[in-house]
Amino acid sequence: MLKIIISVFFVYLVFIKTSWPDFFFYVEKIKLWHVALYIIFLIIGMVICSYRWKILAEFKGIKMPLWEYFKLYLTGTFINNFMPSFIAGDAYKAYGIAGPEKKYAEAASSVMMDRITGLLGAMILALVFSLLNIKKVWSNHWLVLANFGIIFSLFTDIIIAKLRNISWLQKIVFRIMPQKILDFLKELYAYNNKTKIITRAIIISIWFSIIGLAFLNYILFWGLGVNIGILDYLSVIFIVSVISALPITVNNIGLKEWAYINLFGFFGVSSGAAVAAAIISRFLQMLVSFAALPIYLQKKK
Repeated sequence: MLKIIISVFFVYLVFIKTSWPDFFFYVEKIKLWHVALYIIFLIIGMVICSYRWKILAEFKGIKMPLWEYFKLYLTGTFINNFMPSFIAGDAYKAYGIAGPEKKYAEAASSVMMDRITGLLGAMILALVFSLLNIKKVWSNHWLVLANFGIIFSLFTDIIIAKLRNISWLQKIVFRIMPQKILDFLKELYAYNNKTKIITRAIIISIWFSIIGLAFLNYILFWGLGVNIGILDYLSVIFIVSVISALPITVNNIGLKEWAYINLFGFFGVSSGAAVAAAIISRFLQMLVSFAALPIYLQKKK
């Protein structure tokens, strides 16, 4: 219920901040070939994500063809797009690879680590391009706040990873946590002992963020005729991705559009153009995920 209220709040902010005549002006500029190009690179991005997940799952002894991971990834995206929480899609993906051996803890940990490494890749690029564009970034309080939030999040992750080595804390956790959660945490923490796996997954995430996030959405900005410098664009797009990943609204509705308006707006992008890019990308992602409907219905049977 709280997520719905927050979503409505952000939708309201977006509605009152958006120049709707500008919105329709920019939407009319999009050509069919821009849409086709966007969909092609969206699918390429999904393949990259599926490969990252495959690597993480294989570390847990779960071996499947890349095509199977892609189908599950696409179906999970479909569920996330039409369910009020991303957990439903993640649960479906974990269940899909658990297999007859019922490796639920191992499967769930691979899905969680896939999300974590994906977010880390975007965070790293956000900080890199913010540093490359430090003069402009430093003059905008939203961008500064977002970057400090990312730095704080990274340090928090490191601290949490270190805390698990404290013996007395481990004893407390083992006493109060249900066994299923302990099994999941055990499988998740096992990744920390394999630096090569995590490093490889983060590198793949960086490539995904460049191809399946930055270049993908730049196609829309290009198609809309939005004039923004490439460094300015790169200073924002990864931060928007990190903000959109915050689980405070239903499927980041309103939050993503709000981030587009406030962050791209600093570099001269009108609210109408920013919201047009955000909504078109959302619509096309939902459209592509519909391809998984037959797979979902078949599995459901």
